[in-house]
Amino acid sequence: MTQTLGIEQSEDSSAQKLAELCWKLLPALPVDQGSLSAPNVMVLTRAQDGQLEALVSALAKHHPEAGRHYWSVRAWNLLMWQPVLVTLLATEVMSRPVDLLQLGQKCQDTVVAGMVLGDEILPSGVLSRSEMGAYLREVSEVTLTDLGRVIRINSALARRLLADRVLSTLLRIRPLLAEASNTRAHSLAEHWLRAAGLKSASALMEFELPDRSPALALDRKGCCQHFRRQDGGLCKTCPRQSKTTRIKRLQEEWHPDAGAE
Repeated sequence: MTQTLGIEQSEDSSAQKLAELCWKLLPALPVDQGSLSAPNVMVLTRAQDGQLEALVSALAKHHPEAGRHYWSVRAWNLLMWQPVLVTLLATEVMSRPVDLLQLGQKCQDTVVAGMVLGDEILPSGVLSRSEMGAYLREVSEVTLTDLGRVIRINSALARRLLADRVLSTLLRIRPLLAEASNTRAHSLAEHWLRAAGLKSASALMEFELPDRSPALALDRKGCCQHFRRQDGGLCKTCPRQSKTTRIKRLQEEWHPDAGAE
């Protein structure tokens, strides 16, 4: 499916800077500039059903015991994590709009990791945080519809997981922001969720570490279903656990990115 989502194109591109920001967070992530039609590269809203079917089939092959609930939301999370990352980096760090139709995602078996940045991924002009949040939701809804043609997926859970992804990514990019206070993080979280039509679908929570220093973590509202795998279990911030249990696990297993996991 091909859609134009209303972003004016420009030859002015800072794709290299965007790639460098990705590497600051994920040094091993392959990020290239080049053709979006290369083999094993998928572009959201233009993905062929065969590409989505291949991803879902690979998940089913490797984890047959996990079932549809896992395969569907795992595919969804894989498809959306990089578009969310690029959108937040462009908007919050570079103050630039982003065209997600210029983002190619590298797909291999059960892995979607690595990007191909089109020349026009960062168009000219200025879009507000509210406009970019609405744009991210628009792209995600098209992707959810496309994935739903391949496998039945709980759309309410998918949207909660998208909200969780937005907030977890905000936590990960905090070192790159001009202001990284907890107050600012809460403000950004509220703004992005409202802009993306995901209000109350996720949240952040504050707690104390054993040394009594303050910490901020994701207060998840959606379960990624990882526990359905034979080798699976509940994530530290899984909402199937009480908040007390989640905080205890975070305190015991704390590291700089623990709150975003």
